[in-house]
Amino acid sequence: MKMEELEYGNDQDGVIQFLHANAYTPGCYNQMFKGLSNYKIVAPKQRPLWEHSDDSALTSWSMLADDIIAHMDLVGRKGVIGIGHSMGGVASWLAAIKRPDLFSRLILIDPVILPLSYALSIKWMPMSLKRKYVPMIKIASRRRDTWESRDKAKTYFLSKKVYQRFDESSMDDFLDHGLKPHGDGLTLAYPRAWEARVYGTAPYLWGHLSKSPCPVTIIRAQYSDVIGDDSWSKIKANLSKGHFIQADGVGHLVPFEKPQLSADMIDGDIKRKLV
Repeated sequence: MKMEELEYGNDQDGVIQFLHANAYTPGCYNQMFKGLSNYKIVAPKQRPLWEHSDDSALTSWSMLADDIIAHMDLVGRKGVIGIGHSMGGVASWLAAIKRPDLFSRLILIDPVILPLSYALSIKWMPMSLKRKYVPMIKIASRRRDTWESRDKAKTYFLSKKVYQRFDESSMDDFLDHGLKPHGDGLTLAYPRAWEARVYGTAPYLWGHLSKSPCPVTIIRAQYSDVIGDDSWSKIKANLSKGHFIQADGVGHLVPFEKPQLSADMIDGDIKRKLV
């Protein structure tokens, strides 16, 4: 299936294919993309953003990788720089493992690399139980998803600690692109049922560390909640063709908290001489 995608910048310094995180849309990353204007950025909308998509059909993130592979084949895209945030990083990584010809290198921004204990705890649990007992999934399932106006939505989001860390312009982008019209008000552009389903199907990735087909850079947030300190040490010890950067002073939503820093780290890594 050909995926709808947004385009930014120009191809002076190359082409980047960017995959968004769970719960966010490509337009939410506008501020980071502005810092990468010398690259042509193509940002496909993944399965949760497809019209009439069924969240219950998602059984693994490998399906997200298959989606992007099929899309790249349809548009004739190969050998690009693959960048992804969180879920988008993992989907790009799995796609590259399946189809090494599609990517020249990968840059993964705080990808979801969960410890074995968590991955196994949710692997066989029915989704109905996950929605009740797994905190992240429970919160997503019950997340408020309608507001009377943009101003009321902004007040609501800024009452939450995670959004208080957003760059002001990124907050505006989230309100412009993370919400959509719904009746007389607004709702989430990324459905909460999909957000919960994605969390509930998060993969165990440790067996893939030795399979990287191209150079991989991982940018880890200092206050990451998806890559713990122990996991970070193990990743650095085991990821072949790996380069590792820590983004200081930020949490998991690096591109929204520090969009220019994110752009600078990406640009610097792309221009780094590969060995």
